[in-house]
Amino acid sequence: MNPRAIARMAAPLLVLVGLTMLAPLLLALWDGQMRSAIAYGVSASAAALSGLLASRLGRGVEDDALHRKDAIGVVVLIWCVMGLFGALPFMVEGALLDPAAAIFEAVSGFTTTGATVVGDIEGLSRATNLWRCEMHWIGGMGIVVLFVAVFPTLGVGAKQLFRNEVPGPTTEGLRPRIRQTATALWWIYGGLTALCALAMIALGMPIFDAICHAMSTLGTGGYSPKAASIGAYHSPAIDWVTALFMLIAGLNFGLYYAAVRGRWRALFEDPELRFYLAFNLVVTLVVAWSIWPRHAAIGESLRYASFQTLAVTTTTGFMTEDFDTYPNIARYVLFLAMFMGGCAGSTAGGIKVVRVYLLLKVVIREVRSLAAPNVVRRIKIGRAAVPRSVVSGVLVFVVTYFLIFAATSLLLVALDLELVSAMSATVACLSSVGPGLDAVGPAQNFDVVPAVGKLALCFCMIAGRLELFVLLAIFSPEQWRR
Repeated sequence: MNPRAIARMAAPLLVLVGLTMLAPLLLALWDGQMRSAIAYGVSASAAALSGLLASRLGRGVEDDALHRKDAIGVVVLIWCVMGLFGALPFMVEGALLDPAAAIFEAVSGFTTTGATVVGDIEGLSRATNLWRCEMHWIGGMGIVVLFVAVFPTLGVGAKQLFRNEVPGPTTEGLRPRIRQTATALWWIYGGLTALCALAMIALGMPIFDAICHAMSTLGTGGYSPKAASIGAYHSPAIDWVTALFMLIAGLNFGLYYAAVRGRWRALFEDPELRFYLAFNLVVTLVVAWSIWPRHAAIGESLRYASFQTLAVTTTTGFMTEDFDTYPNIARYVLFLAMFMGGCAGSTAGGIKVVRVYLLLKVVIREVRSLAAPNVVRRIKIGRAAVPRSVVSGVLVFVVTYFLIFAATSLLLVALDLELVSAMSATVACLSSVGPGLDAVGPAQNFDVVPAVGKLALCFCMIAGRLELFVLLAIFSPEQWRR
């Protein structure tokens, strides 16, 4: 890696991190919360100053000099540094004085995980609640993609940045130039966020709450200015609208671009989308059946079941009721759903639907090969045959995912966390879901996890957000060779 090239590319990203703090700064000034205003002013200045220093360090490096190793370095560096700068306002304001807890909250925000260590959410300032949800919105589509959309085209370097940032096993460009692709994604993303906020306001949600929840919903994060999350409003209409936009956020944004361009058939022909909808339907029905005795009617049971199912499968993590109090069959099904997550090309986390779909295809092929071993069967998704390299890549990804899951769960158990809590906390962070079960359930928080465990879960959150291998590549000796 070339440190000067990395500094050159990271500099404007650091400045952008500082600029994103202006919104909570202005809100703090509006509310007369001077301590909050000072916290966000100091943090924004620190991030911007770091960007200027990085710019000086990278002076003289050409834009087209960015190697693939440097692109990986930039992405990993910026996601780690965002957690540090994002934590600064919490500590300066006094909302979270423990550095490990503040870093955990910020990393959870930017990676759209939604796991929190805050016990009294409604005791936070409006500026800090806005910042928590804004981190979700920025991290949802990715600050690196924002950088590519806003700044001049960086040629090959920008392409490498974009490929390392966009979640999913494939990242085909929607437009010939990468900046146009990133810009198109952000217009769609911003438009859906505005539409979600307006719908919530129309249904009676306060404007500030609607903006916060819309950013969390489209970012598939889950932070809320209310301790009871969406359940605080006791509104079936708000529940259904939030569930709809969670579903929208969990789908491939490339399909929305195709629809905007007039290719509506892409929405109905996509096999990943069909599998995802079928999976959500089955999980919803199982959960609704299991919680039916808790509710007055089947319609109410379906409302709660569909909301909690989508909150888990889209990795948003909102809550209308505590699903950790559900019968064991529902808890188990929702726990399994945490592993899969949303579609490739969405803001959701997890293994991704297309990978699970592909694995099922591999299993079916192997079973059929036992009866007819001489028949060559190619795996297809839709009409396209999947190359062997992609199949092997998916298998390696899933194995790596579960190795990290096992290692982190073991660490948390060693730190005296109960087994179910440790396993659910790990998958909740690795898949960016947010709440887990038992001690880290929807009605609890992650403050029970020791500092070492919080940092390990931060690693899981960043690894899951960057599709594992981008972060793991940093530990490879080849990555550090010039």
